[in-house]
Amino acid sequence: MKRKMIYALVVVAGLPVIAVIILILYLQFTEYTPAPVEQVQTRGKGQPLPSVKTEFSFLTWNIGYAGLGREMDFFYEGGKMVRSGKAESEKYIKGIYADLKSNDTVDFIFLQEIDINSKRTYRQDQLEELEKAIPEYCCAFALNYKVGFIPVPILEPVGQVTAGLCTFSKHPPENNERHAYDGFFSWPKRLIFLKRCFLASAFDICGGKQLIVVNLHNSAYDVSGELRSKELAMLQPYLQREYQKGNFIIVGGDWNMNPRGFRPEKINSGDKVFSIQPVMDSTFMPGWQVVYDPLFPTNRNVDAPYQKSVTGTTVIDFFVISPNVKVLKCFTMDKGFENSDHNPVFAKFRLEIEVAGFSFF
Repeated sequence: MKRKMIYALVVVAGLPVIAVIILILYLQFTEYTPAPVEQVQTRGKGQPLPSVKTEFSFLTWNIGYAGLGREMDFFYEGGKMVRSGKAESEKYIKGIYADLKSNDTVDFIFLQEIDINSKRTYRQDQLEELEKAIPEYCCAFALNYKVGFIPVPILEPVGQVTAGLCTFSKHPPENNERHAYDGFFSWPKRLIFLKRCFLASAFDICGGKQLIVVNLHNSAYDVSGELRSKELAMLQPYLQREYQKGNFIIVGGDWNMNPRGFRPEKINSGDKVFSIQPVMDSTFMPGWQVVYDPLFPTNRNVDAPYQKSVTGTTVIDFFVISPNVKVLKCFTMDKGFENSDHNPVFAKFRLEIEVAGFSFF
């Protein structure tokens, strides 16, 4: 009898170890491993790009998978909640759709953190619903998060997540490419984290050149800044090659770092503001302009529900443009972080095009 009890105790004690081994094996064999460069299909039709169009408007917004609105905190950033309630999630996504509909004259919309069939957003297909909300756009979607089961926190695991970023455009591109970043967290942590990328779309314009628009979402939770530095180092040669071809490049999205020249004391929105290290420095694309609104924050901490002047905020959503592009305006839409932990950023640019001795700027 004593031996049977000892055997039973050993078996019971070993079950958690066996479960962990099985989980790691499952995550290892189902790990999302995209190719360095992948072609991305354009969804929808859009309208042909006018041959003499030189001014383009942009909106970039990390929608926080419609799960990180004003009332939400998040366990991974010091809060307690794993996901918002279903009613709150539906409220957030409806608010996001409404905001996008009210800005449907914008030429390009860069969105990050769009969920498809994820537990944390109650299996919503947000991409499909976004396409319905703004049907006059075509779009390209790049997956950057695909994990069958995220086991934390133990008592209420995040579970399955499928998500990515998407470029919506009024005009159909010639092609879209998903470029994988090659920096990851160490194993086994990488098995449950994002596989970051940037999404580049090319549009033929007058003069035989192309407008290259790049939508990105760079690394978070990178305390040392090593991953973000690697991502910039990988992005830079791509941008330089395209510019050397005579193309026009506009890069936007969630950089998860402050823009070059950012000064927290300049923000006058009444928010508490902090800076992130490392700040984007002058070694990244020297001579290119970094475009952002210095007066309003674009991102908030999610360690507690948002409170004006109490919650920490900063600027991490912005644009970088090549020297042959001129900024006409840029401003952050102060939404009070109502439906996302990010505020959208609007910008308008002009391409400085010369054709047969004539200038279009």
